[in-house]
Amino acid sequence: MAKNFGNSAMTKRIEQVKQTSAEKAQVIVIKMIKNDDLLDYSKNREDITNTIDLENSISEIGFSDPLEVTDFGASDGKYIIVSGHRRRSAGVKCGMSLFPCIVRSFNSEAQVENYVLLSNSQRDSEKDPLLFCARYKMHEEYLKNINFDGKIRDEIAKRLGISIAQADRYNTMNKVILQVWDMVRQEKVGMSSVLPLASHTEAEQLEIYKLLCDALDNNILLTRETVKNIVDNYRQQNTENIHKSERKDKIKNSLYIKKEIKKFNKHLSSKYEFDNVNDVEQTISDMADTVSAIVDKMYSISKEYKLDDVFKDMIQAMQSKVENIGEIK
Repeated sequence: MAKNFGNSAMTKRIEQVKQTSAEKAQVIVIKMIKNDDLLDYSKNREDITNTIDLENSISEIGFSDPLEVTDFGASDGKYIIVSGHRRRSAGVKCGMSLFPCIVRSFNSEAQVENYVLLSNSQRDSEKDPLLFCARYKMHEEYLKNINFDGKIRDEIAKRLGISIAQADRYNTMNKVILQVWDMVRQEKVGMSSVLPLASHTEAEQLEIYKLLCDALDNNILLTRETVKNIVDNYRQQNTENIHKSERKDKIKNSLYIKKEIKKFNKHLSSKYEFDNVNDVEQTISDMADTVSAIVDKMYSISKEYKLDDVFKDMIQAMQSKVENIGEIK
């Protein structure tokens, strides 16, 4: 005899899911609304200019997918689009002035924004890999604004329907300068290839961007291996420049100290004959400046090599010397 699954836990669970789905998908009102009464959602930052695919579809089979709108936050007689900005734009280009709309109800601006974000997440993004990057940023801003209690990265991955690893890639790309974004959008270079730029400062990225442009000008394809070599060479050159600069600073410091010591020794070995008190004061002042410069360098060197105690001992010895001299009657 076949087993009766009618009252099983699985069957009850399926019914609960069906009921929940039906409630969420419930159409409250469907009505035809004039284009003049439709408003784009102000926080929608998706690109709605490229509508060729939708225009072709409308020309072939008509406007088959209604817009979703709400009167929440709109003035009397107006409706804000929460899903279908591109469809509306394409319809207008095809000469439509009246649109079929599903009217949805919301209780807060946060609900409206969330609905728009999730609706946009369902759009095809294969033609523009950067679209997910922009969506990641918008979802991140929304979740922070509502003080989301949880791991934002994991939540965004779930909302966009992607893996956490993919979410990390899109978030990393958001740290890359816009000039490189344009190169990716123009398919001059792949997004994965330029992700290493994210670890550099904006100024450094601009320098790498110029190197990428130079490669293109020389008809060099920006494959992943080529971009890696350009970035690695830049980093190596940058590191060498830093080391050269550090060596120059050390040499400069060494020469400066030798110069000051030589100047001071000259003071010590000189036999002065002064014509007036002003000359005496000036000489003493010059010697004091030399001592001060040497003390500054002593401090700088002691900090660099973590010899603070040695510096303090030297200063105390100098102070004692001054105090002993000061006791002369």
